[in-house]
Amino acid sequence: MTTRSKDPSHLTKDERLWQALRECPPLSQQCPAKEHLWFVLEDTACTKTNVDVVPFGSTTKVEVTRDYAHDELVAAMDWLHANEIRARQLTPDRLYAIVRSVGTRGAHGSARAVQADQLHGMTNVPAGTPVLWLSLDDEDEAAS
Repeated sequence: MTTRSKDPSHLTKDERLWQALRECPPLSQQCPAKEHLWFVLEDTACTKTNVDVVPFGSTTKVEVTRDYAHDELVAAMDWLHANEIRARQLTPDRLYAIVRSVGTRGAHGSARAVQADQLHGMTNVPAGTPVLWLSLDDEDEAAS
């Protein structure tokens, strides 16, 4: 039987996240272990390069960049707080899959933040109405 070292460099990202949660007292407590969990969550589950994501309930993919990692971190940590008992019972790979999905595809995740930024300032567009993006060169055609 082999045992794994507690040295984080020997752990996969899902194992690092799982271990950080396991070593943290209840999330309602402020402590160094909770701060460590935030850092591990950011390092393991937040976007670091551009990636295309389809938010839950949508059929359109959006490009998520590193700029939206903070949205992912907050969404994932909110999920952990709301689902702490369940989260502590998950396997490392399942825990990682859920927090990554909540962080990117969830209602408060990065993909929804990208969509909100893309639609910022648009008004009077009924739900379901397609929005077409034109280059400035096509502006004259759009006005006619």
